[in-house]
Amino acid sequence: MGTERHDPVDLPRVIEQAIDQISSTLGDRPVSVVAEYPAHLPAVDGDKDRLAGAIAGLIAAIVTHAQHGEVIVRAALTPEPPEGAQVGDETGPWAQVSIAPRGNGLTADVLESLLEETGTENEGDSVMAPAVCVEALRAIGARLWVDRASPAMPELRLLLPLRAASPAADVTPLRRTLGEHLLRPGDPTPHLLILVDDGQLRQVLATELSAAGYQVVAARDGGEVLSLARDDEPALILLDILARDPTAFDVAMVLKQDPRVARIPVLFMTSVRDPQAGMRMGAVDFVVRPTGTAALITAIEAALHTVRQPVARVLVVESVDKLRETMVLMIQSQGYRVTEAAGPEEALVLAERVQPGLVLVNARLAQERDYWLLRGLRQISADIPVFVLAEALSDAEGRAAIRRGASGYTETDKLPDLLTRVRDGRTKP
Repeated sequence: MGTERHDPVDLPRVIEQAIDQISSTLGDRPVSVVAEYPAHLPAVDGDKDRLAGAIAGLIAAIVTHAQHGEVIVRAALTPEPPEGAQVGDETGPWAQVSIAPRGNGLTADVLESLLEETGTENEGDSVMAPAVCVEALRAIGARLWVDRASPAMPELRLLLPLRAASPAADVTPLRRTLGEHLLRPGDPTPHLLILVDDGQLRQVLATELSAAGYQVVAARDGGEVLSLARDDEPALILLDILARDPTAFDVAMVLKQDPRVARIPVLFMTSVRDPQAGMRMGAVDFVVRPTGTAALITAIEAALHTVRQPVARVLVVESVDKLRETMVLMIQSQGYRVTEAAGPEEALVLAERVQPGLVLVNARLAQERDYWLLRGLRQISADIPVFVLAEALSDAEGRAAIRRGASGYTETDKLPDLLTRVRDGRTKP
């Protein structure tokens, strides 16, 4: 899919932008456009506005031919290239977008004709012509084809390069730079792959971890991690949660989607000075203290010798973005799948759709509107463990939450203990 790197793009937001863009073109047609995508999707490479315009143009062309029914736009991660994608020797994972007309009798031939149209973009057009859409998508390395697996329900599909899965450039200089820190290939020592943005910290960690008996390879950015993991098959991967473009969380998701490296344990690490944040993250063993690497080495040993057996998906309901991100990373680092919600309404919708095995609710959100969220969750399922979390929660407040539907309550910095109880089946208050 080409090695040129573009801007990081949030694909769900692009899809919503595309749908907003074509809303004025629907007119009186009885056609609804529905978007479906997971709660988390790593960033893709591309120009946000150009990508949104291209997707909008393809949706608009399908709507014009459909006249009635609905058009479903879905986005998902895919570890292997679907049949028809024609990716050659290139490897994923990728982001896949499908545009599927339903209830309007459109055939695969009609969809393929859109990809074969010729034409140019006219000034003043509200949406791109299909030919311009195709050209714009191929320019960022996208693959386009029509899925004919179900003749009655064909789909137009796009395969897009993930930011965190972009092929690494020549990493020979990196290996040469770190050569002095690597143990001999024949030594029976654990092999670690680390991602650290800060060059000085990266060098220090490589030196100290090597001195501790590990063989270390370091990545300078997230784009190198996947290819290095495939080539070197490390025993453990360490990701600095301060890494950006792509984020460490995106890199972790891509690693877990790739069947060739999904089995490799992943630990998040960071240097933090906020005592509360450090306590929350240190409790689950993925904090690197500025004073040394002893805590990290302990975490590495625990990860190399611990088999994680997580429960089903965890739904986190927290309105504060930074705290929610910390909780997601904390839970994800223990091998759990996570869905996040910023408010009660979103939480109830997600609870119905994803059927979580555990729900963690901010105490303030739980108390709003006479515990409306807790009562709603209990209407969805009386069996889902629902725990209320707060930095500080009195016994009276905790008992009140239990009376209104919570399974129990705990302080936020004791979340790791709660996750252990869940894993062991001890979730009753």
